[in-house]
Amino acid sequence: MIKRTLSTIALWAVVIGTVCYGGAVGSVVLLAVFSTLAQFELQGILGKSGLPPWPVAPLALGFGIVLQAGLNLACGIFLWPIAAVALTLGALACAQNPAALNRLAGSVLAVAYVPMMLLFYAMIMRGFGPACARGEGVGLAVWVIAVAKFTDVGGYLLGSLIGRHKLAPAISPGKTWEGVAGGLVLAMSVGAGIWKFAPGWLPHWFTFSRALWLPLPIGIAAIISDLSESALKRRAGVKDSGRCIPGIGGALDLADSLLLTAPVAYYLLYSVQATA
Repeated sequence: MIKRTLSTIALWAVVIGTVCYGGAVGSVVLLAVFSTLAQFELQGILGKSGLPPWPVAPLALGFGIVLQAGLNLACGIFLWPIAAVALTLGALACAQNPAALNRLAGSVLAVAYVPMMLLFYAMIMRGFGPACARGEGVGLAVWVIAVAKFTDVGGYLLGSLIGRHKLAPAISPGKTWEGVAGGLVLAMSVGAGIWKFAPGWLPHWFTFSRALWLPLPIGIAAIISDLSESALKRRAGVKDSGRCIPGIGGALDLADSLLLTAPVAYYLLYSVQATA
């Protein structure tokens, strides 16, 4: 518990320091590096599940598409044609080598499951920035991440204290319905709290009521996302995706609740902005 707490404090210090001193560019680069680490661990898990991706190409593609989404790099227009050609060549290779089908499937899943999800945080940074007082959407992306991660924290704390009714025992025995309730309440509190104390980082149309109720669907998405990562690890027979973060595990363990949350949050925010 102490290691987990210290790691959490250190990670948030890195995030806040990057946001304050690195701005949008530094935040996107940090996101791309984090995405690549999480994808690397996922590729190891997929390998243990019988779907070993190609080791380098999916990682390079994942890193590139996150950077492209956040920085709008001109060279990014070549990423998708290159990826399409690589996918076609991979499919042709499967005709000659049936084992290559597993590599192709693992490679596609690795890219789709991590960077294709996390890039939505980069899209939030870039897409909603002009509506923020600071001219950046980084604060809004951090708001979403905080809501998702504190859903985890609330679920862990209340579930440990009073959890009795299992949520999905076959996938994650430690999660309870009491924890779900605690996680969503804490997510709403954190969402409203950030709105109260850091208004300059958020768009003008992002009102208190929206900061209070949007954590509900975002928190639910975070819980489902967490369960999906647990299912992958259980299929591979591993407890943690890695050991680089004391008390937490690996980068993918840290990203678990952030993956599905990213596109859900982006389209929710897009819809809310359109009605503002």
